[in-house]
This record gives sequence, C-alpha cells and structure tokens, in this order.
Amino acid sequence: LAKSLKNGALRSKVFKDWVIMPVAQGVHWVDVKVKTTLMGAQKSKVYKLNEKLAVEYGAEVISELSLYALGTIILVYEYTRSVAKDYKKEQLLKETADAITRELEGLKTKTLETELLVEQHCAEIRALNRQIGQLHGEIGKMKGS
Repeated sequence: LAKSLKNGALRSKVFKDWVIMPVAQGVHWVDVKVKTTLMGAQKSKVYKLNEKLAVEYGAEVISELSLYALGTIILVYEYTRSVAKDYKKEQLLKETADAITRELEGLKTKTLETELLVEQHCAEIRALNRQIGQLHGEIGKMKGS
C-alpha cells in the first residue's frame, strides 16, 4: 500500500502536494515537537523534510493509518454483529420464558378449576351417601315392621 501511494505521488503532483506532503510534514512536526519537549527543549525549530523523505514518510503514515482504520472498521463490525446476535438470543430466551410462564398460568388455572370441580363432586357424593344411608334406614324400618 505504501509503495502504491509513493508511485501515486510520483505520477500526480496534486496528490503529492495536497495529500502526501502535508501529512508527512505534519506528522514530522508533531514527532519532533514531542521528542524535543520530552527532552526539555522549549523553543526548538522544526525543519521540513526534503521531498523524497516526505513522500516516503507520508506514504508510510497514510498506509499505516489506512490499515489501522480497516482493522478498526472490522473490529467495530464484528462487535456490532456479535451484539446483535446476543440480542436476538436474549429475545428468543425471553420469548421462550414468557411462553412457559403463560403455559404455567394456564395450567394453574386449570388445576384450580379441577380442584373446585373435585370438591363439588365430593360434596355431591357425601349428599348421595347421606341419601343412601337414609334409604337404608327406611328400608330397615320397613322390613322390621
């Protein structure tokens, strides 16, 4: 990538003067200022790179920035895709849990209805047993008379 940028700078004066050279001179200026400040020099003059070095340095910086940008884009894309996948998985789990909860509520309602029906049947059976007991008593009285 850096080699193709260098070749582009050699073929196009506009590309060299408006893209490659400003990037190279700007990065060189920042680099020298940081280094001289760290070494304790406060007022230092930054000399410009010659054209050949500026083209090489600018092409390398732009190619590295391009690679970092591409890597960052891929990372962001993969992260976003992973988050979307996890979100879908969570939604599916939530829907499943909601369906199970609704099913349990339905079963609970049916169980309560069945318990009520069993209690009603038990009451009817007790009433029938009392009637049978009374009928046995009456039959026993009839036989004894």
